[in-house]
Amino acid sequence: MNRATGLSGFTACIILLMLIYPAFSQETVLSMHENCTLDRCILNVEDIDSQAEEVWISILAGTEKPSSMVLGLNETITCGKATLVVANFYAGDDYDIVCLKLLNSSVSG
Repeated sequence: MNRATGLSGFTACIILLMLIYPAFSQETVLSMHENCTLDRCILNVEDIDSQAEEVWISILAGTEKPSSMVLGLNETITCGKATLVVANFYAGDDYDIVCLKLLNSSVSG
């Protein structure tokens, strides 16, 4: 499979996953080196190993010292008032992605 076809198929899978999940589920799908901001915290995905079902996440929260951790499937991470759970891992041809689900919906980004 050539690279363009693989990337196109992977992108189609991501779009399909986004359509399958309801908009109110508050899930975030990230690949390596992507980040998201939640409750004044920046979560950055440093590395993903979908076979081992582990993700290495670093957290920058305001003036606090940056921290990082390795999380497995169904493990939680707290950032300010927000709590997220590692919901799933997806393996791609070129890179893996992780799905993080917000547990407490009262938090606004």
